[in-house]
Amino acid sequence: MIVRRITAGERRRAEEIFSIAFETPWQEEAYPTEKYAAFTEDGETMTSCLSVLPFPAFFDGATVKMAGIGGVSSLPQYRRTGGIRGCFEKMLPDLYREGYMLSMLYPFSTNYYRQFGYEVWARGARYELDLSYIPRLPRQGRFLLADSSNREKALEDIQMLTGEWERRYNGMVELTEREYAFVTEADPYRKQEFVYLYYNARGAPAGYMVCRRERDGQEQRVVCSRFVFRDREGIEGLLTLAKSMQADHRSIVFTLPASLRIDPLIDEWSMGAYRRGDTSLGMARVVNVEAALKAARFRGSGRLSIEITDRQIAENNGVFTVCFQDGRAVSVAGNTGKKALIRMEIPEFSRFLTGAADVSALLYSRRVSGFSQEDLGLLGQVFYEKPCFLTEYF
Repeated sequence: MIVRRITAGERRRAEEIFSIAFETPWQEEAYPTEKYAAFTEDGETMTSCLSVLPFPAFFDGATVKMAGIGGVSSLPQYRRTGGIRGCFEKMLPDLYREGYMLSMLYPFSTNYYRQFGYEVWARGARYELDLSYIPRLPRQGRFLLADSSNREKALEDIQMLTGEWERRYNGMVELTEREYAFVTEADPYRKQEFVYLYYNARGAPAGYMVCRRERDGQEQRVVCSRFVFRDREGIEGLLTLAKSMQADHRSIVFTLPASLRIDPLIDEWSMGAYRRGDTSLGMARVVNVEAALKAARFRGSGRLSIEITDRQIAENNGVFTVCFQDGRAVSVAGNTGKKALIRMEIPEFSRFLTGAADVSALLYSRRVSGFSQEDLGLLGQVFYEKPCFLTEYF
């Protein structure tokens, strides 16, 4: 088996493999990505491939280089022959050398991707609110439906709101112009996808939602692919708009960060008025341990030595000692000879450092050892739950 980056002339074949693997009609990718592929020994037949989408992503108040992994595909007759494994084993060291700090993907199997260092990441909260039970609130502001007549103004305001939203949460991708196609190509009359902006009583943009009708049996729901707001006034404005659709729709569905609790806004919890369920935000992996420790935000001041095991990226193996003061790393050193307080495999390190789990979950983690319950105080200065969210797909 041969594994390598593909050439420009091989892109079409990789896209065809994706269409076969996922049983979807072929279409040319909207924008180019890096692709890795496995070939038969003679180099003639491409058997498996995956795509690397470079994104700036937010992590503890800064933007870092993140690789979104998508298009993981194998031809049916070549599955379980090691093609995808070969692609990951070739790709991950390359990502390290090319300055990536994080990588994320959406798994078909969590156990499968865990072997490559990825771990289940944060979870979102999927809400469904019965429109008849949303309180009637006085209309304080105004609404705008984005279309060809106002896209430029809508884009400016949505970019501002999105930028504020992105900076709040670890893992959020900093959107580029191509990811704003839902605004720049907004055509609600033909596409039946609606981009609504809410402006508060002072005329400032306070929230927006992107939604479409979805039939649920004999009833219809307002299903939102994006639901972004600045504050309570913003979400109340969006819910007021949703309630105005009550004659034709039963409920509104949207997903928020699990850390953002809107329960105080909900007056009625019985009779099916309110549903809240977990939804997966994919899996995450730290590509560069040293860079991640330097970028991380800690609690207070201290020093911690961590022994990392990474089966794909050799540079991540060993003991890393981080000294931090007032919440930020002062120094990070690898293989200093310090005795590690805790031993972690890279999937667990990735999960805890990005803030997807609280320190208490270390007690139940199979790939963590060497510490005692008395160490949780210090460990909690480094590993603690943080606001996390992700809305983009790769």
